[in-house]
Amino acid sequence: MDINSVGEELYSLSPEEFTAARNLREKQAKAIGDAQLATSIHQLRKPSMGAWLANQLVRAHPAEVESFVDLGAALREATARLSGDQLRALGKQRRQLVNALMQQIRALANAAGHNVSQDTARRLEDTLHAALADQRAAAQLRTGRLTDTLAGEGFPSARAVTSTRPSPELPSPDAATTEPVEQRRADQLGRAELDEQVARAALLDAAKGQERAQAVAERAEAAAQEAAALVSRLRAKLDEAEIQGLRLEQQHRAAQAELGRAKRTVQQATRQLDEAVQRREGLSR
Repeated sequence: MDINSVGEELYSLSPEEFTAARNLREKQAKAIGDAQLATSIHQLRKPSMGAWLANQLVRAHPAEVESFVDLGAALREATARLSGDQLRALGKQRRQLVNALMQQIRALANAAGHNVSQDTARRLEDTLHAALADQRAAAQLRTGRLTDTLAGEGFPSARAVTSTRPSPELPSPDAATTEPVEQRRADQLGRAELDEQVARAALLDAAKGQERAQAVAERAEAAAQEAAALVSRLRAKLDEAEIQGLRLEQQHRAAQAELGRAKRTVQQATRQLDEAVQRREGLSR
């Protein structure tokens, strides 16, 4: 038993089970004489509902989460080079991806018998946006051991990025008069070609990111449909079990009634036997 295995076990449990299981592992660590391990276990914090759901997403859909955080790295790199229109398109793509993962989270919550409140949903969305925008937040999410949801500034808006870009430097009037026209045109052409190459690379990165996001969204939709089908099957089994329970209850009541009648019959037969024995003994005297 070590802190990693204990942490993996505890953060896979529901919040309702966490404290009792942690206390048990702490007692076991003390029993084997490992005080340092017991202290480390004691310091493990119970996850909030939002953190627990994020942890379950990492455990139930590791491939989707890996693709998600990888896409975040690509988006962070591409954001610095995109125009305002491209950033707005990228923002729409991020929202679609976050919504797809939120559907998976809600399916996991429903399967575990939990409801996702509006506040919890908002915190989870903030967590996913933070993991996209910040490498450290992404690393925290990937551990599957969050104790609370994450918060971050997210990606900058298209207006903010546009406003922070430096204005192109213009040559001074003296330079314009002294520099040959051909040289200035060559420099301008070189800068234009470089800008075009950067724009093409950014567009390619965004297209690849969109493809990955689409794949994640499709897997999320399939998982949501599978979860819905599972819920339907479980509800059908529950209805069947309830009907079977009613039937067994009716059979139990009928059996109890039959047992009562049998007891009364035995009592009556016993009285008749006692009376017959008494008559025989009286006649034999």
